[in-house]
Amino acid sequence: MLARRRIVIALGLSALTRAQFTFAQQQKSHRIGYLANDPQRGSPTFAALVGGLEELGWIEGKNIEIRFRASGGRDEEFAPAVADLIREEVDVIVTTGSGSTRAAMAGTKTIPIVFASAANPVEQKFVASLSRPGGNVTGLALLLQEVGARRLQLLKEILPRAKTFARLYSSVSIVDMQPSLIRENDQAARKLDVTVEHMAVAKPEEIDAIFERAAARRVEALIVEPEAVFAPNRARMAALALRHRLPMMCADARYAEAGALISYGENFPSRYRRAARLVDKILRGAKPGDIPVEQASQFELVINLKTAAALKLSIPQSTLLQADRLIN
Repeated sequence: MLARRRIVIALGLSALTRAQFTFAQQQKSHRIGYLANDPQRGSPTFAALVGGLEELGWIEGKNIEIRFRASGGRDEEFAPAVADLIREEVDVIVTTGSGSTRAAMAGTKTIPIVFASAANPVEQKFVASLSRPGGNVTGLALLLQEVGARRLQLLKEILPRAKTFARLYSSVSIVDMQPSLIRENDQAARKLDVTVEHMAVAKPEEIDAIFERAAARRVEALIVEPEAVFAPNRARMAALALRHRLPMMCADARYAEAGALISYGENFPSRYRRAARLVDKILRGAKPGDIPVEQASQFELVINLKTAAALKLSIPQSTLLQADRLIN
C-alpha cells in the first residue's frame, strides 16, 4: 500500500512538473527574426506567417516578439540585418529567399533558421537532404525547374506564334544554380519551339534598363523569376512591361495583382502559413535539422484580364478555364 502511494505521489509530481514546464513555456516571450525583401510589414506573406503563428497559440506582443528586417531588394543588406538579429538574441530566424537564407547561414550556425521560400535548397547546400536537413536549417523548398516548364507552356498557349522569350533573374541570388536552371529552361523551351534569352539583374537600379534591353531585342514575352531584387518593385515592373508592350509571366500572384499579365506558382501566403508550423515545432523544442523540408503543395494560376485587354491579347478559353483567379 505504501509503495503504491509513493508511485501515485511520484506520478502526480511528474504531471505537475510537466504542467509547470508547459505553463512556463507559454509565458516565456520568444523572439523571432524575420528577414524580408519587401519592406512592407503589411504584406500578405508576413500577415500569413503572423496569422499562422496565432492559430498555433503564438501571439505577437504576448508570447512572441517579431523583429522585422527588410533589404529593399538588396541582398547585401541582409548581412548587417542578421548581425542585428543575433545581437538581439532571437530564438529563430525566418528567411524569405535564397539571399536572406545564405546571409543567415553565414551569420550563425546555432540559431535555428526556417526558410519560407528557397529555390532548390539541396543544390544550394542549405540542407543535406530534404528528408534530413541536418544543421540548424529547415524550411520550404521552391522547385524552379518543374514550375518553370509549366510557365513556358502557359505563355506559349497565350502566344502560340511567339518564338523568343526573355527570362529575368538575379545575378547574385542563386549564382551557383544558374547553369542548371538555364539548361533546363532551354530544354523545356526547345520542346515548344521557343528560344529563351537569359537576362540578369544585380540591383534595383538596373530594372528599367533590362526592360529596354528586352524590348530592343524584340523578345515577345518576359518570364520573371521569384527574386529578392524584384519583390519590392512589382508595380514598377508591371508598368514597364505594359509600356514596352511585353506580356509578363511571374511566379507570384502579387505581380498579376500589380498589373502583370499572368502568374503561375505556389500560393505564397499558404507557404508562409506552413512556415509558421515549422517555427512552432522549433519553439516547442524540435531541432531544425530533424524537421524535413516541405515542398510545394498548392499552385495557382492568375490572369489579369485588364492587362490582356491593354496588350490587345485574346486569352484562349482553354487557358481561362485553368485559371484559379481572373483579375478584371
